[in-house]
Amino acid sequence: MEKSLMFLVLLPFMLLFGFSGQNNFKNNKMASDYSNDFQKVPEDPTCTDCHSDLLESKITHAPATESCKNCHTVNLIEHTKNGARGLNLTRKVPELCYGCHKEFKTELDALPNLHQAVKNENSCIICHSPHSSDNKKLLQYEQKQLCLSCHDKEVTATSQKAVNIKRLLANSKVIHPPVEKGCIVCHQPHGSSNNYLLISSFPKGNYASPVKDTFALCWECHDSDLLELEKTDASTNFRDGERNLHYVHMNGKKARTCVMCHNVHASANEHLIEDKVQFGEWNLPIRYVPSLNGGSCFPGCHNEKTYTR
Repeated sequence: MEKSLMFLVLLPFMLLFGFSGQNNFKNNKMASDYSNDFQKVPEDPTCTDCHSDLLESKITHAPATESCKNCHTVNLIEHTKNGARGLNLTRKVPELCYGCHKEFKTELDALPNLHQAVKNENSCIICHSPHSSDNKKLLQYEQKQLCLSCHDKEVTATSQKAVNIKRLLANSKVIHPPVEKGCIVCHQPHGSSNNYLLISSFPKGNYASPVKDTFALCWECHDSDLLELEKTDASTNFRDGERNLHYVHMNGKKARTCVMCHNVHASANEHLIEDKVQFGEWNLPIRYVPSLNGGSCFPGCHNEKTYTR
């Protein structure tokens, strides 16, 4: 009778820990040995026993290959039972990233214009993989694909609105060549001292001072004679004989910017000419018609005019 009673008392413990007194952890450790282990990742078992796929891409993040403890703390009991539960970062992103990238943080703090992605929660890992990637700079996707994964809708940041670039590119006949190469040809991905996160200066609005430095971005590819020469037979095809029509539009009291006529990303029309441009509250029509050796336009700002090279 006493042996039967003893068996009934011990039975729950035998079922819980196994008849041999061992559990499923290596080295015969009891589960209770890990119950307070929040501050370190145990060397046994290793994280890569389950998560080796995180480091299988071509380019690996150095802290991840060195030790998971660089960025993570873990409660092994919670983690093994409940997946992601029990696994934590040592600090929140982006502070965790700035722990190594201190110089980068200093550079960002000095910039007046930051990419909205940098300001968002989980900023760095929106674009970069913290473990490994097949793309340069540990990007989550190829650079252009990554940008369009957010810019597939209208994006509003403070008072500025970015158009749906993915839709614009898909629906346009003419794509600006730098856009084909990738967004970072013209834009800084993190922050910039220039408008629109550009790599060089470019003005806002419809009018700007006709000074070469004002349009520095354009001269990365185009000839500044567009702005500076009143007469030319080579610097631009937008001319009437030798009369430089870019010069006409971009100089004088109403010195117009490029976006008065052009879409800088893509357009349904030749030479990236817009159908309409925003002018105050009015969508100003351009009504541009190309011809074999010139063209014509009949916008809202003047009568129909033709030019022949």
